[in-house]
Amino acid sequence: MNAGSASHAPATAGRILSVDILRGATIAGMLLVNNPGSWSHIYDPLEHAAWNGWTVTDLIFPFFLFLVGVSMMLSFPKRLARGASRPELFGHMVRRAGALLLLGWWGGSWSAVAWSGGAPAAGGVDPVVDLVLKTAWPALVLGAVVLLAGTARPRAWTIMLAAGAVGVAAGWIATGGDHALFDRVAGIRIPGVLVRIGVCYLLASAVWFSTPSPRAIATWALGLLVGYSVFMVHVPIPGFGTPDLSRGFPTPATPPAELFSNWAFWVDYHLLGDHTWSARQLRDSAGALIWSFDPEGIVSTFPATASVLLGVLTGQWITGDRSRRDTLVGLLIAGCWLVMIGWLWSGWMPINKRIWTSSYVVFTGGVALLCLGAIHHLVDGERRVDLPRSLAGPSESWRASSGASSLASFGAFVGASLSAYGRNAILAFVGSGMMAVTLGRISVSDGAGGTRSVQSAAFEALQVLPGDERVASVVWAIGFVAVWAAITWWLDRRGIYLKV
Repeated sequence: MNAGSASHAPATAGRILSVDILRGATIAGMLLVNNPGSWSHIYDPLEHAAWNGWTVTDLIFPFFLFLVGVSMMLSFPKRLARGASRPELFGHMVRRAGALLLLGWWGGSWSAVAWSGGAPAAGGVDPVVDLVLKTAWPALVLGAVVLLAGTARPRAWTIMLAAGAVGVAAGWIATGGDHALFDRVAGIRIPGVLVRIGVCYLLASAVWFSTPSPRAIATWALGLLVGYSVFMVHVPIPGFGTPDLSRGFPTPATPPAELFSNWAFWVDYHLLGDHTWSARQLRDSAGALIWSFDPEGIVSTFPATASVLLGVLTGQWITGDRSRRDTLVGLLIAGCWLVMIGWLWSGWMPINKRIWTSSYVVFTGGVALLCLGAIHHLVDGERRVDLPRSLAGPSESWRASSGASSLASFGAFVGASLSAYGRNAILAFVGSGMMAVTLGRISVSDGAGGTRSVQSAAFEALQVLPGDERVASVVWAIGFVAVWAAITWWLDRRGIYLKV
């Protein structure tokens, strides 16, 4: 993974371009499926499978975790070779994971600051106090993230962190804790995309740190996947009995005795309670929580760590002392084997992204290997041409097909755009999420005396396009991806990266 505190260092030195491109394609796909013009009008491939099975969308997150593992092997051994001590490297792992967790929780809390509306119970707070909290909370989180990620100016960021902490404390005292920000933080969703990345990164790093040999890492990955399969398929659940993975999400009509049909449901409800994704909660007629679940919940974090370990093994393979041909053949053969094994495994434990089944890990890992192998063949080959500076980031070169200059130029442009995305992946993910919330919050006139959000207005305007509402919805999403492609390309040309 490649994102965190701001830097101006060239990003391509010592990098494998195919990894950046696949990461960029993954994050672009994540933005595409996360930002439709309307959640009510989505093409089927751009939605997650309802339960068992998979769509193209279900490949995105495991690809990202797989690439986290690959990137670890492009970084950790080099740090040790440059003289970093093992305690220093382990401290770096812990701090980096902490920064990702904070960024994940920031994504669930910042909108309560930007659009607080004052104190929910008192009907409003002093505007000065509200302004202090609006300023202090971002300063507190940003200072903490940058210090954890590492910076050349720790004193300035420490001052920002301290000032933010003082401001938040003052806001708490002034409001008695009765403010939308504190309500949001108290009920924040604990799991999440960045939280899962941070936790899986830390767990996989600990595995590599303690047992770095490929054989040991493969044993860890296999042990996690087999153990998870046995646990999820055969171990009885209190009050339910043998798990039934054919059952999907319960509804308000589901009998209480059938709510917890698998261990992921049971553990998330009993350990996380309300601190889960609100879209996956059920309450009784009195409003009491009776079921909750999170797609990035506790139990499925362990097989998700195996997705990272598959990436670690891949990173060790592509950085090994072997020919390009052998590297490529190994990626493609391993990918085919994993896809087949994942498909066969699904006969025992179905492919399911929601609970991150073992067959899902193996299958998506195989597809990721095939994609990486294909891109590696195209852009990391022996025959290269330099991409014009108007398209490329710092020191970038590309492979071109002889006799196909137009096609090669177009491919080079797409590759440059995706690699720029890949070098600022976390910035694109966090920033695009904040942009989406902002466009959904800012109101404009609807021409009839009322108001509507900017996104709603734009979606309605796009409905003049041929086809049904899904066309307008996907065009909005593509526009979102294009905007962030331009932002990351601009940053890449200037050598500016957010590294966590």
